[in-house]
Amino acid sequence: MLLATRHAIYSAAVSTEETATFILLPSWNKMTTTNPYASLCRKYPHICKFLGTIPSDQLQYVKVPFWNNIQIPLSKHSWKLQIIAIWNTKGRVCLNAHNKDWLK
Repeated sequence: MLLATRHAIYSAAVSTEETATFILLPSWNKMTTTNPYASLCRKYPHICKFLGTIPSDQLQYVKVPFWNNIQIPLSKHSWKLQIIAIWNTKGRVCLNAHNKDWLK
Protein backbone atom coordinates (compact mmCIF):
# COMPACT_ATOMS: atom_id res chain seq x y z
CA MET A 1 0.00 0.00 0.00
CA LEU A 2 2.86 2.33 0.77
CA LEU A 3 4.49 1.49 -2.55
CA ALA A 4 1.23 2.07 -4.45
CA THR A 5 0.80 5.44 -2.74
CA ARG A 6 4.42 6.38 -3.41
CA HIS A 7 4.03 5.37 -7.07
CA ALA A 8 0.89 7.49 -7.45
CA ILE A 9 2.63 10.52 -5.92
CA TYR A 10 5.72 10.05 -8.08
CA SER A 11 3.61 9.57 -11.21
CA ALA A 12 1.66 12.74 -10.48
CA ALA A 13 4.86 14.69 -9.86
CA VAL A 14 6.68 13.68 -13.03
CA SER A 15 3.84 13.30 -15.53
CA THR A 16 3.21 16.01 -18.09
CA GLU A 17 -0.29 14.63 -18.72
CA GLU A 18 -3.38 15.14 -16.58
CA THR A 19 -3.02 12.65 -13.75
CA ALA A 20 -5.36 11.80 -10.89
CA THR A 21 -5.37 8.58 -8.91
CA PHE A 22 -8.08 7.57 -6.47
CA ILE A 23 -7.08 4.87 -4.02
CA LEU A 24 -9.05 2.88 -1.45
CA LEU A 25 -6.70 1.84 1.33
CA PRO A 26 -7.45 0.11 4.62
CA SER A 27 -7.18 1.84 7.95
CA TRP A 28 -6.84 -0.75 10.66
CA ASN A 29 -7.29 1.57 13.61
CA LYS A 30 -8.84 4.90 14.46
CA MET A 31 -5.56 6.78 14.16
CA THR A 32 -4.57 7.08 10.51
CA THR A 33 -1.32 8.65 11.69
CA THR A 34 0.13 5.17 12.22
CA ASN A 35 -0.30 4.17 8.58
CA PRO A 36 2.87 4.76 6.54
CA TYR A 37 0.87 5.71 3.44
CA ALA A 38 -1.10 8.29 5.43
CA SER A 39 2.14 9.85 6.66
CA LEU A 40 3.36 10.00 3.07
CA CYS A 41 0.15 11.69 1.92
CA ARG A 42 0.44 14.29 4.68
CA LYS A 43 3.91 15.19 3.39
CA TYR A 44 2.35 16.24 0.05
CA PRO A 45 -0.88 18.09 0.94
CA HIS A 46 -0.73 20.09 -2.31
CA ILE A 47 -1.31 16.88 -4.34
CA CYS A 48 -2.89 14.46 -1.83
CA LYS A 49 -6.18 14.57 0.03
CA PHE A 50 -8.19 12.18 2.16
CA LEU A 51 -11.65 12.43 0.60
CA GLY A 52 -13.52 10.25 3.05
CA THR A 53 -13.93 6.95 4.79
CA ILE A 54 -16.07 3.90 4.13
CA PRO A 55 -16.96 2.32 7.50
CA SER A 56 -16.26 -1.38 7.95
CA ASP A 57 -19.95 -2.18 8.45
CA GLN A 58 -20.65 -0.84 4.95
CA LEU A 59 -18.16 -3.17 3.26
CA GLN A 60 -19.43 -6.41 1.78
CA TYR A 61 -17.83 -9.20 -0.19
CA VAL A 62 -19.26 -9.96 -3.60
CA LYS A 63 -20.56 -13.51 -3.74
CA VAL A 64 -18.09 -15.41 -5.84
CA PRO A 65 -19.12 -18.67 -7.46
CA PHE A 66 -15.91 -20.49 -6.57
CA TRP A 67 -16.11 -19.73 -2.82
CA ASN A 68 -18.91 -21.90 -1.57
CA ASN A 69 -17.15 -23.55 1.35
CA ILE A 70 -19.47 -23.32 4.34
CA GLN A 71 -16.78 -24.71 6.65
CA ILE A 72 -14.44 -21.79 5.96
CA PRO A 73 -16.56 -18.65 5.51
CA LEU A 74 -15.01 -15.36 4.47
CA SER A 75 -14.20 -13.22 7.48
CA LYS A 76 -16.02 -9.98 8.26
CA HIS A 77 -14.24 -6.71 7.64
CA SER A 78 -12.74 -5.24 10.79
CA TRP A 79 -11.26 -2.13 9.17
CA LYS A 80 -12.52 0.91 7.35
CA LEU A 81 -11.32 2.13 3.95
CA GLN A 82 -9.77 5.54 3.39
CA ILE A 83 -10.53 7.21 0.05
CA ILE A 84 -7.45 9.10 -1.09
CA ALA A 85 -6.98 11.31 -4.15
CA ILE A 86 -3.53 12.07 -5.60
CA TRP A 87 -3.19 14.43 -8.57
CA ASN A 88 -0.92 16.77 -10.47
CA THR A 89 -1.82 20.35 -11.37
CA LYS A 90 -3.19 19.47 -14.82
CA GLY A 91 -5.23 16.64 -13.31
CA ARG A 92 -6.74 18.93 -10.70
CA VAL A 93 -7.60 21.55 -13.33
CA CYS A 94 -9.31 18.86 -15.42
CA LEU A 95 -11.27 17.53 -12.43
CA ASN A 96 -12.24 21.08 -11.40
CA ALA A 97 -13.55 21.70 -14.93
CA HIS A 98 -15.93 18.75 -14.54
CA ASN A 99 -16.95 19.48 -10.96
CA LYS A 100 -15.56 22.47 -9.09
CA ASP A 101 -16.70 21.01 -5.74
CA TRP A 102 -15.00 17.58 -6.01
CA LEU A 103 -12.45 18.44 -3.33
CA LYS A 104 -14.89 19.76 -0.75
